Amino acid sequence: MPQKSYFLLYITLLLYAFFFLGITFSKITTNTPQYKPTLPLQHKKIEKDTIKVLVLEISGPITPATSWYLNNKFNKYKNKDIDFIMITIDSEGGLLNSMMEIIKVFFNSSHPVITYVYPKGSRAASAAMFILIAGHVSVMSESTNTGASTPLVQDPTLQNKIIQDLLAFTRNLCQKRNKNYEAVKETVVNATSYTEKESLNKNIIDLIAQEPNEIFEKIKNKPIILDTMTEITLRNFKKIEYTRENPNLIESFFLFIANPSIAYFLLTIGFWAIIIELNHPGSLVPLIVGIICLSLGLFGLGIISANILGIIFIIFSFILMLLELKFQSYGILTFLGLITFILGSIILFKNVNIYHPLPIGTITLASLTILGLFSYILYAVLSVRKYSSIEQIGKIGRIVKIQGDKLIVNLDGVLWEAIPLNPNTKFENNEEIEIKKVENLILIIDKKQ
Repeated sequence: MPQKSYFLLYITLLLYAFFFLGITFSKITTNTPQYKPTLPLQHKKIEKDTIKVLVLEISGPITPATSWYLNNKFNKYKNKDIDFIMITIDSEGGLLNSMMEIIKVFFNSSHPVITYVYPKGSRAASAAMFILIAGHVSVMSESTNTGASTPLVQDPTLQNKIIQDLLAFTRNLCQKRNKNYEAVKETVVNATSYTEKESLNKNIIDLIAQEPNEIFEKIKNKPIILDTMTEITLRNFKKIEYTRENPNLIESFFLFIANPSIAYFLLTIGFWAIIIELNHPGSLVPLIVGIICLSLGLFGLGIISANILGIIFIIFSFILMLLELKFQSYGILTFLGLITFILGSIILFKNVNIYHPLPIGTITLASLTILGLFSYILYAVLSVRKYSSIEQIGKIGRIVKIQGDKLIVNLDGVLWEAIPLNPNTKFENNEEIEIKKVENLILIIDKKQ
């Protein structure tokens, strides 16, 4: 090949190299490419006298209870006549898993979600920053801040893995919401925080608004693309009707126990209650308190989900009802079992996305059915025990263990709890005794005649 041809080949290869290097470096140094939907959009225009806005609140730590509360409200208003969902944020952050669950709810929303750091002086720190970015319209009010999103992990190796996983999640989120990935990355890697003006200048948020009404004036005639491939444009309106949906009683309770201090306190009570039960077997009250407190504490700390908590409560409800067959609690164990069954059913089926929430009528019917069947079984068992107890009178048994004032007696191969007919009578191990009476499944015994 002539030398001129080699020269042209080298020049061509050099140009190609610069071309590809230019593309590579341009991808690294510029902001995240804008998200372009690949499916055809459905266009919807909002043009009415009064627009309806549902207002929800994230206040305090982000926990499984927070995601449960938001998921419930989104499902409740999914097919109702509202135009926007506004979420006010004042949070120091929380659990990554709970944050991601909340963002999934945003992705599946059929209404535009406005995330708003409000009122003045609030913050969206750590995990709350990602919730702010995940809104279809992200807004901050005056004197607010966001950022400082570095995961807190003791093990450096594990922390690096979590950071890399979080950065991949961040790239996807920034691409969806057309946000500045490099600026958001700084909050994860170096725990950088931004004021509301810095956040706007760095394209972390869309707007700064002093009051909620100002937001809707600023987004007028600007298309909002939902993740459900719907483009919504607010055209004209005269009034704004806000509907604030506060947590109900059960949601408020779980938001309360999700406070780390309360959850830790519940765990402490639960462990001590279990220890007391082990030292005094058969008292039951410490056992019941311990299991409930441990379950609530684990849920509050985010170790178990609402689904697992619901399953634990349902299983525990049947255990309580079975204990009623052995210990005569005058219906207290049955009542507690029924309450935990209802509570577990509500928690379980409200947090499973593939099912519709169970109507309260269905839960009530199931509870009454279980109560009726169990009452019949309890009556039958107690009737059998009543007649079988009469048959024990006059039989001869043998003492196998002495526990203070209580005695353990072997009668026909079955161990019974027994007490002396005369409190002053003394017995010894392996001594034969005579059954005088049976009261509440406890043998009343005396010396063998």
